[in-house]
Amino acid sequence: MEGKYNDVELLFIKEVLDQHGEYLADLFAEDIERKKLKDTGDLLSSIDYNVKMYGIDPVLTFTFFSYGRAIEIRWHKRSDNTKNWVTNTNKVVWGNGRKSRKRKKNTLWYARNLYGSTNRLLSILSSEFSEEEKKRLRNILDQQQIRMSL
Repeated sequence: MEGKYNDVELLFIKEVLDQHGEYLADLFAEDIERKKLKDTGDLLSSIDYNVKMYGIDPVLTFTFFSYGRAIEIRWHKRSDNTKNWVTNTNKVVWGNGRKSRKRKKNTLWYARNLYGSTNRLLSILSSEFSEEEKKRLRNILDQQQIRMSL
């Protein structure tokens, strides 16, 4: 099947996606550990990435337990209890008490890292495909063809 990328370009994109996948997996793990979102460590051990072809396009996919994404999405929802809070005006006006709120635990670990690193990926894809890189990749492809012909 004829694609939109030649073999050298395709190998470059796959390598960059693989490196970016490793980078993101490390970012995810660091954020999960720093924010103490792990109870048993299952979420950390479930994070995995893979570079594969989707039709004629190389794609980077991540897999992890779905509850990891659910805790992040839940962070944006307003608590049912906060809807029912009533402020005692006298206490606020006369300074007898401040309305105290319990801060939500920051559970944002996926979206911020994924979308925050997009410019890094685009920069690498657009600026690091030099002539030296093309020669290195051609040598790799040539070596693979030699091995396959033996």
